[in-house]
Amino acid sequence: MKKDTRKQRFESLYKNEADAIFRYCLFRVSDREVALDLTQDAFARFWDTLSNGKNIQNDRAFIFMIARNLIIDFYRKKKAVSLDNILEENEDQMFMASSLMQEIDISAEGRFVLEKINDLESGQKQIIYLRFVEDLKPQEIAEILGVTPNVVSVRVIRALEKLRGLLGFEK
Repeated sequence: MKKDTRKQRFESLYKNEADAIFRYCLFRVSDREVALDLTQDAFARFWDTLSNGKNIQNDRAFIFMIARNLIIDFYRKKKAVSLDNILEENEDQMFMASSLMQEIDISAEGRFVLEKINDLESGQKQIIYLRFVEDLKPQEIAEILGVTPNVVSVRVIRALEKLRGLLGFEK
């Protein structure tokens, strides 16, 4: 692939997906600076892969997969922290969540749904986020998570069923 074509491809992906990758990282790590670093690293790795001439089938899914792997690495590297640090982080997350809710002016029902989404397991939250916030197709999510599209569909259905139960809308 020509250098200009790679550059255009990278610039197009960055223009279209940088905000989504940042939001995804922020959603997963709840720290703006870390999310910015992870976003930057994800695009740097994408550029390296593109520059090395490797075949990338779906740029969007590939950049989300890189971001996901970086987030996993971030948590693996994170050392044990004291109880005070954990409490401080939880306070920061609660403050961030409350300020976001005020900023967006979410209705009482919306806040209730967001609280219940936070009650889901981490994997279920991630699936719901990718599917309904980032509007990724099951095929793209499958590429990110390294599973089949059928597995993604089943996980989405199960997460929605669990959410319905938490919201009090059981069958």
